[in-house]
Amino acid sequence: MADERRAFLSTLPAGRGERRLALAVVLVSAAIFITLAPFAKVKLAPVAAFIPIYESIVVVTDLITAVLLFGQFTFLRARALLVLASGYLFTALITVSHALTFPGLFAPTGLLGAGSQSTAWLYMFWHGGFPLLVIAYAWLKEARSETSGPRSRPVVPLLASVVAVVVVVSGLTLLATAGQAWLPPIMRGNQYTPVMVLVVSSTWALSLIALIVLWRRRPHSVLDLWLMVVMCAWLFDIALAAILNAGRFDLGFYAGRIYGLLAASFVLMVLLIENGRLYARLVGANTDLAAEVDERRRAEAAAEAANRAKSEFLSRMSHELRTPLNAILGFGQLLEMGGDAGRDRESAQHILKAGRHLLALINEVLDIARIDAGRLSISLEPVLVGEVITATLDLMRPQAEARRVQLPVTVPAADVYVMADRQRLQQVLLNLLSNAVKYNTEGGTVAVSCLTEPGSVRVRIAIRDTGRGVPPEMLARLFTPFDRLDAESTAIEGTGLGLSLSKQLVEAMGGTIAVESRLGEGTTFSVDVAAAEAPVAPEALADLREAATAPRATRGKILYVEDNVANIQLLQGIVSRRPGVSLLATMQGLPALDLARAHRPGLILLDLHLSDVSGDEVLARLRQDPETREIPVVILSADATPGRIERLLAQGAHAYLTKPFDVAELLALFDTTLSS
Repeated sequence: MADERRAFLSTLPAGRGERRLALAVVLVSAAIFITLAPFAKVKLAPVAAFIPIYESIVVVTDLITAVLLFGQFTFLRARALLVLASGYLFTALITVSHALTFPGLFAPTGLLGAGSQSTAWLYMFWHGGFPLLVIAYAWLKEARSETSGPRSRPVVPLLASVVAVVVVVSGLTLLATAGQAWLPPIMRGNQYTPVMVLVVSSTWALSLIALIVLWRRRPHSVLDLWLMVVMCAWLFDIALAAILNAGRFDLGFYAGRIYGLLAASFVLMVLLIENGRLYARLVGANTDLAAEVDERRRAEAAAEAANRAKSEFLSRMSHELRTPLNAILGFGQLLEMGGDAGRDRESAQHILKAGRHLLALINEVLDIARIDAGRLSISLEPVLVGEVITATLDLMRPQAEARRVQLPVTVPAADVYVMADRQRLQQVLLNLLSNAVKYNTEGGTVAVSCLTEPGSVRVRIAIRDTGRGVPPEMLARLFTPFDRLDAESTAIEGTGLGLSLSKQLVEAMGGTIAVESRLGEGTTFSVDVAAAEAPVAPEALADLREAATAPRATRGKILYVEDNVANIQLLQGIVSRRPGVSLLATMQGLPALDLARAHRPGLILLDLHLSDVSGDEVLARLRQDPETREIPVVILSADATPGRIERLLAQGAHAYLTKPFDVAELLALFDTTLSS
């Protein structure tokens, strides 16, 4: 608000340039006054058009000035501005009365029932009333009073001021016309009476007092400065037109009114110039704003294009990396299921172990890329800490037994809930436990604790190992991607991505991760996440593996749309586990539409990356065709970006399975879908 106030003349401090210009105007006016003063009583010919022209200009000028000042009041709500605007409105209205009552202008003795004294007294009221309002402005300006706060409505005080001015002017006009007998005579024809000296001296003194008060009320704004110039012009006006001259139509009469014109014009000219400057600043600001908006739009468009490129890259990389792994892990699972005990089963297990390790690495790389691109989907919900820790420990026990590392048997704080993404929390704990086992001493131990205090809003899960510890100078590098702290020279497997990904996942869930380590004693990782209330117990979900291994007489027809021959052969091997199920396969999307209409399969498995049309379009056409819209369509794709999954499910996909898929889960899907 302070910067906005400085945009107005009434609050903008007067600079050195404005002071010099105002002083020059006063000095020139004073020089002209000194030159004309000795000749003020010189008689000149009456000019009939002078008074109407002069007073019309004064009325219009003062009305415009009053409107501009009232406008500033509506922004600043300052009573001082309201009084000054009322002063200019007062001069405009009383000038109208002065013109209407001037002898010989509209009638021999003037209108409104005017007499010989009416015009003279209205001149005195005019030149005495304005200085009084200027004095009031100066006093109120120092008080910095406002109407009723910066948010108040200015209409009521503004209308009240206008009505008050109209009433005062009407009363003074009535006094100078109908009540002129109550006033002492100050004019005799076109000449002044002795009483005129006292009256006009008092009027002149009011202008001088107004000038002095303005001068003493500092600091001066630009408006204050030019009001002082106006009061100087009024002093010269009254002196020439009512003190030094002899009456109407002499040199002082004309010269004084010219000073009056200048006095009426000074503030208006400055206001108009300042309005022009403000308009120029507004245009410049709008131009700068438009340029800034355009630049921001270009930046947003570039960022959006970059995000699209990142998403497309992630989608393509997910597809290209997962697709060959699908064949490796899929055939490995089939070999494990059908192979005889011995070397074949052992070989299959080696294939699966290496494939799953590679899949974990791919998942970690893609997860980090998704986090960097802002595309990672986190679903926060109340999660039972004990269940997650138990599941993670069960996954880690084979690895711990191989290294003779002891894991906790009981789970601490089993009834504690946290607000987290269950899958991501388990992923973090699995990374931390895996490191605690891998980098532990042979025969060492791993301790898991869950700490929470009554009334606390955070839960701390701590994993402590008895390994060799981390040197203090290396602690800062723990969460750096691909930095294994010189463990590359050891036989311990790893990529250096687990801790970096864990940190980003914990922070994405609104938590923090910290580490403490002592050489020779071990390392403790702690994960702090928000506590949560226990949710309503969910209904038990069917175990997919149980459903897959149970004997089923599932019957039906499946259409598989896939452009990779190895994946088709893999699915043929999986379907052979269900003798009652037949498989149709095609490597393109358009023939798939014809096969779906001709054979009406009970299930369609659809890959997204096809050679002729995209899987998205195939799904859309299947949903639009009345003959195929009810057939369940399950997406089998290596593109595992959350955005695409959500979009295709919303588009009508029955389910979305990512490659490499779990054979048991796929068989369970066949059983449930074809049976229904």
